[in-house]
Amino acid sequence: MPARRHLLVVAAVCGVGAAVMAVAVAGTSVPTATDAAVSGRVDAHEPMPYAVAQALDVVGTAPVATALAVVVAAACLFARHRRGAALALAGPALAVATTSGLKPVVGRTIHGENLAFPSGHTAVATAIVVTAALAVAGAARLRAPAALAVVLTVAVIGGGAMALGQVTLMAHYPSDTLGGLAIAFCVVVLAGEVVDLVADGRARRRHRDFPTERNGAAGPGE
Repeated sequence: MPARRHLLVVAAVCGVGAAVMAVAVAGTSVPTATDAAVSGRVDAHEPMPYAVAQALDVVGTAPVATALAVVVAAACLFARHRRGAALALAGPALAVATTSGLKPVVGRTIHGENLAFPSGHTAVATAIVVTAALAVAGAARLRAPAALAVVLTVAVIGGGAMALGQVTLMAHYPSDTLGGLAIAFCVVVLAGEVVDLVADGRARRRHRDFPTERNGAAGPGE
């Protein structure tokens, strides 16, 4: 995984931030003052057309999100980037599992009894774009600063678009979407670390068992 150390720092910040937000909104069913202010500005200025928000919402549904994850994984396999393919499948799945598990624990609701925090739609969208960005950065063997910039930019744009769409549709409070984005980024980066550790371990064992073979699995592009 490119820029491993830097990404882990950002992931840690995201994890802590999400935990703080979860504690702050646990058991509530009303927007915070910040939520109300942000939602009010979105409603007043309409930065995203309602039809676009509806289209993005479909992207966050299970069939479409699964298909997109498979497409990313297939592209990684075509490029012989097996680590990227593994992360493309594992990252979004773990992000969805994490957000689904946290919702009843946090207990924040919207529009009656609908569990709101964290936003699963925002999480899965963020996870898909971040895994794709990590795969591209790894396959291209980008240096740490460039890789970090690519991954963070893609996370903000991709996850942010879904977050704005969810707020536009009034499906989530803004803090729900921010929590989903942060959790997904944290989960995907940690999943990438696990994928790298497993792949590196297999490469070391293969090198030990067949010392005369040329080992090409040590770089981030495989």
